[in-house]
Amino acid sequence: MNVIQTRLSLLGSSLLLLAMVVSWSSGFIGYRYVADQGSVYLASLWRFILAAAVLLPFAWPGLRNLRGRDVVHQSLLGLFAIGGYIGPIAGSIQLGVAPGTASLIANLLPLTIVVLAGSVPGQHTRGWQWMGLALCLTGMLVASGASVEWNAADLWVYSLPLLAVLSLAAATLYQKAAPGASMSALSALFIQVCAVVPVFTVLACLEGEMRPPANAGFAGGVVWLVVFATLGGYGFYWLCLQRFSIQRISGALFLTPPVTMIWAWLQFGDPLTISALAGVALTLSGLPLLGMSTAQGDRAGKVVRPPVVRDSE
Repeated sequence: MNVIQTRLSLLGSSLLLLAMVVSWSSGFIGYRYVADQGSVYLASLWRFILAAAVLLPFAWPGLRNLRGRDVVHQSLLGLFAIGGYIGPIAGSIQLGVAPGTASLIANLLPLTIVVLAGSVPGQHTRGWQWMGLALCLTGMLVASGASVEWNAADLWVYSLPLLAVLSLAAATLYQKAAPGASMSALSALFIQVCAVVPVFTVLACLEGEMRPPANAGFAGGVVWLVVFATLGGYGFYWLCLQRFSIQRISGALFLTPPVTMIWAWLQFGDPLTISALAGVALTLSGLPLLGMSTAQGDRAGKVVRPPVVRDSE
């Protein structure tokens, strides 16, 4: 029975991480739907307004007894993890950075989290985990390399996706080090979403447009972003952060670029390249190493010597 329970637990963990990756990658597809229909900032504004409306009935029971500092904690997470991540990436694309290049820089997130993990007690990266990190990073670069363009915008604009990576990494480490008060995932996500609505209201106003375009493409893209990227992506991300180590989550996130390519192949007919498939293989080979616990990594790196038996005198 213990063996069966262990296998079921491993299967459940794998499915949860897979759901996070699939949902997380869906955001790039959603913004591709709306990019030709209207402003990305406008789409983000209506994305979070609609998400807040959907979440409110489910989040309300958990909101009535919250203290002010709990609201501040979740609002900070929302500003850094959602506003600070999506805003700069959307801005870089609108200033000329190719979406593939912005995606590649943004997907340095797992590397940044792993490198900075030493600031969180009990989350140090050690031993064979570094080998797994190298394989995952190489696989991501191989899979994404064909879509990179470096001469489409001014040099400083390329710092915006990097700023987005640092913002979400900071929010991730903050949540791991100081989880805050216990509350339902829906209540926490509702507060985070509400916190970023003013941010995208200002950004949409600066572009001079608040009214959504009256067409099915824009509406469908926004609904896609709400269901898959917001409720699914961030919902599964915070849930995984509660259950798994930073290294294991980061390893799964390295699969985001190739999964995004599969999304694009299925929905837009984009070709799947040999380099993308090779990158997936490299990333998959590194995941078991990156997912090792510290104790496992230490045992794997040590040579076990037989005990020395001395002859009795």
